[in-house]
Parts: sequence; structure tokens; C-alpha cells
Amino acid sequence: MKAGYQNDQWTSSSKGYSIRDGYEWLRTKQPKKHWVQLVWNSWNYPNLALISWLVMNQGLNVKAKLFQFGCCPDNRCCICDQDPETQEHLFFDCLYSRQVPRLVEQWCGFKIIVGSYASNGRSAGARLKKQTHYLIWSSCYYHIWSQRNSSRVHLILLMLENMVANIREDAMRRIRSKFGGSAGSEERTWF
Repeated sequence: MKAGYQNDQWTSSSKGYSIRDGYEWLRTKQPKKHWVQLVWNSWNYPNLALISWLVMNQGLNVKAKLFQFGCCPDNRCCICDQDPETQEHLFFDCLYSRQVPRLVEQWCGFKIIVGSYASNGRSAGARLKKQTHYLIWSSCYYHIWSQRNSSRVHLILLMLENMVANIREDAMRRIRSKFGGSAGSEERTWF
């Protein structure tokens, strides 16, 4: 029997009360999200992970949301200035943002879509590709959000090639810091 609180008294398991049982009883169980490993992994920089987590939880304060609360005068996208700025528009439908994954795919060799990369092997090279995919995926979200803020505050819009170069630089810097000189021949060939 699991411990719990019923009828104004603590019911305990056969081994007695434990803080762990109390905590597990109080904690609500949520189904695991399919994107958790994409966001929260040791290869992701904290700032990339935070923005990706906010995107996945519809938590970014985009203009459509702010307009609804009366916090900004219009709800048009800060980048294209055409459609309402929702998260879906900003990351997937905006003419500028739609081109980012396509350009990133040209140099990394795999699609940058949530859950699209599945490693089919246990080799170090497959692990490197999987972790790199997670890192690039998060970096795309982060740099699009950064560009949105830059265009809103400073009225500056980077050329797409420069944004992609920033994403690539993030990925290369992190890969080098993770592997350093210890990369095997398979990783060096792919890298």
C-alpha cells in the first residue's frame, strides 16, 4: 500500500512514513513530453534551452498575446510586419523564419524539425549527430527569437546568411567544447 493522506490522517506503507513517499504522493504525475530530450540535454546552452522550452510551452510573449492584454498598439509580426505575431507565425510561417531551417539544412545535412532526427545506431558518430541536431534545433529557435527582439527594439534585421552563420558558430563551439581533442575518427569525419 502506498502512503497518502486520507480522512485527516496519514496512512503509511508497510515500512512507515518516508519523506519520499510524502513527496511522491503530493507530486502530480504529468505525461512525459516527446520534446524534453531535445530541450533539456547536456549539449544545450542554458539560454537556448530556456527559449526552446518557452516555445514548446507556448510561453513567449509574442505581440498577439501582448496586444490581447492591451500592452502593445498592434499585433503585426516584428520581422515581416504582415501577419499577426503568434508563436506559430514567428517560428514556422514568417517568410524570414521559414528560410532559416532550409539554410541550416544545407550545411548540417539533416532536417531541423522537432523529432525528425532519430539515431538508428549506437555508435559515437550517431550520438554526435543526434546531440548536434538537438543543439541546432534549439539554436534556431533562440536566434529567431533574438532576431525578433532586435528588429522590435533596434529596428535591425540580420541577413539570413548571418543568422545561419551564428547558428553554425554556436554549434561548432559547443561541439568543440564537448569533444575537444578526444573525438574519434568517425566523429572527426562527420564533423
